Amino acid sequence: MTHEPLSPQTSELEGVERELRRHLHENWRGYAFQGGLTLVIGVLAIIAPFAATYATVLFFGWLLLFGGLLGLFGAWRMRGRSGFRSTLLFTILVTLLGFVILFDPFAGAVTLTWLLAVFFLLSAVANFAFGRALKARGLRSWPLVLAALVNVALALYLVVGLPETAVFAVGLFLGISFVMSGSGTLFAALEARRDRPA
Repeated sequence: MTHEPLSPQTSELEGVERELRRHLHENWRGYAFQGGLTLVIGVLAIIAPFAATYATVLFFGWLLLFGGLLGLFGAWRMRGRSGFRSTLLFTILVTLLGFVILFDPFAGAVTLTWLLAVFFLLSAVANFAFGRALKARGLRSWPLVLAALVNVALALYLVVGLPETAVFAVGLFLGISFVMSGSGTLFAALEARRDRPA
C-alpha cells in the first residue's frame, strides 16, 4: 500500500501542531496556574455580576483614558513629522472615549458588551486550536471544544440581547467564560504534562 506524499500545507500544519504540543508540555505548570487563577476570577464574577460589570467598565474607561493621555504625549513629541495629525486625532478620540465611559458607565457597558462578544469569539478560536492539537496526539480534547462552543453561544446571546444584557451580562458572562476557559486551560495543562511530543 502506497502513501501519497504530504502536501507542503499539511506538513507545515503538522509542524505547527508539534511545536504547540512541545510548548504545552514544557510549560504545563504555567498554564495550570493561569487556568486555576482564571477559574477563581470567573467564580467571583459569577457571584457578583453587577459589581463585576461595573468594575470592568471602569477599568476599561481608565485604561482608555490613561492610554489616550500617554498617546497624546507621544503624538506631541512627534509633531512636525509624517503621521502627526492622524496619530493626534486617534489619541484624542481614545481619550474622549475613556472620558465618556467613565462619565456614563452604561454606555460604556454597551460598548464593552460588543468588545466582549468579539473576545468570546477569539477565545473560541483559541480553544478549538488547542483542542485540535491535543486530539492529534490522541488526548482528550472535549473540555476545550465545549469551552469554545460556550464562548460562541455567549457571544451570540450578548449581541442579540443588547442593550439589556449590558447591565449584568458583562460581569456574568465574563465570569462564565473565565470559568470555562480556566477549566479548559487547566485540563489541557494537566493533559499536556502526560504528553511526550517527539
